[in-house]
Amino acid sequence: MFFVCVVARIAHMACVLFVFAMFCAIVVAGFISGAETAVTSASRTYLYHLAKKGDVRAKKVMFLQENMSSSIGTILVMNQFVLYLVPIGSTLFAVKYLSGAETAVLQAALAILLAIYAEIFPKMLAIKFTAPFALFVAPFILGAVNFLRPVISILESCAKFSLKLIGIKIDEKKPDDQADEELRGAIEMRPSDGDEEEAQKKSMLKSILDLEEVSVSHIMVHRKNLRTINVSLPIEKIAEELGSCSFSRIPLWQDNPENIVGILKSKVFFQALQLQNGNLEKIKINNLISAPWFIPETTHLLDQLQNFRKKREHFALVVDEYGDLQGCITLKDILEEIVGEMVDEHDTLTNGIRVQPDGSVMVDGATPVRDLNRQFDWNLPEEDAATIAGYIMHEVRKIPDAGQIYVLSGMKIEVLRRQRNQISLVRLIPPAKQ
Repeated sequence: MFFVCVVARIAHMACVLFVFAMFCAIVVAGFISGAETAVTSASRTYLYHLAKKGDVRAKKVMFLQENMSSSIGTILVMNQFVLYLVPIGSTLFAVKYLSGAETAVLQAALAILLAIYAEIFPKMLAIKFTAPFALFVAPFILGAVNFLRPVISILESCAKFSLKLIGIKIDEKKPDDQADEELRGAIEMRPSDGDEEEAQKKSMLKSILDLEEVSVSHIMVHRKNLRTINVSLPIEKIAEELGSCSFSRIPLWQDNPENIVGILKSKVFFQALQLQNGNLEKIKINNLISAPWFIPETTHLLDQLQNFRKKREHFALVVDEYGDLQGCITLKDILEEIVGEMVDEHDTLTNGIRVQPDGSVMVDGATPVRDLNRQFDWNLPEEDAATIAGYIMHEVRKIPDAGQIYVLSGMKIEVLRRQRNQISLVRLIPPAKQ
């Protein structure tokens, strides 16, 4: 009787120890599984913000993300080790204390518990609280990465060699274009819910990213619309031209309108006039002008914005590959690409775009394609032409007559007015209105 009691007590203790061991194994496996999801999903921008504030845990998470292959390798090795111990422990316990049917029930129960509490539950928790979870597990995972580094290095080498055999090269750094597209996607996913202010923020963020892709030729003031003054004119005539002009900087030409010899600032001219007590004859115009700044038409807006800051200038002349004048660009033009049109007391309120009651859009031929895409969320190509007139002529390979209708990029386009060799007015009908 005593022997039976001892055996029963031993069996009872073994059962308690087995349950405790399985519970610990499932908890550890769940912790590791959740750590994998949290570390890989944590926002790098948010982590960077915390790291700048001095959060050591955020720096550790960023280190794990920067060394993703080592981090994932360590997590998987630990997870596989724990999951390997579970069937071994359950098998040893079942062989000694359970029958065949009881063993099957035990294995099924463990499989269900592992699926729920070692995989599904921790991953759901990590997705719900990604950043806090990642910050919590980072010290433990980083410690494991350092401890298992020799083993992980061997396993990584084997994996990379296997991938190399089939022609795949591993590079943990993301291409710049992929990083940009991820950032664009994050901006697009930001909910606006019809909020005009929120939509404006999204538009501004996307425009900032576009600065390094759009050249100055797409937004410059074309030479046809450029206000210039002949430097050879009498000083009285120059003063009259400046007085009737709303621009702060005026290019001066000599002999040929495209031969720009200098830039005259209205403020400088009238300050000099004031110093001379209004005596125009004492003003030497050549002493007031500054050297013109010429830039290639292929210059990207981001580079030009930085150049404006470095030179502390707001105005540049745009030339093509042959040095011929194409137009001008100002700091205000670039800023308007980000924040939208800025109208002051001297600007007109029209932008050449008029929405009709039937849903069609009347557009001046000189309207930039980028303005249309931004205002109506269209996707008209911007690579080959800056204006809608240029886009039409590029696509049809000729100068169309008034009344001709085309379907380009799914958009029905009707040429309404043509002046000599220039398309001056078109009607755009989006696919939804056709």
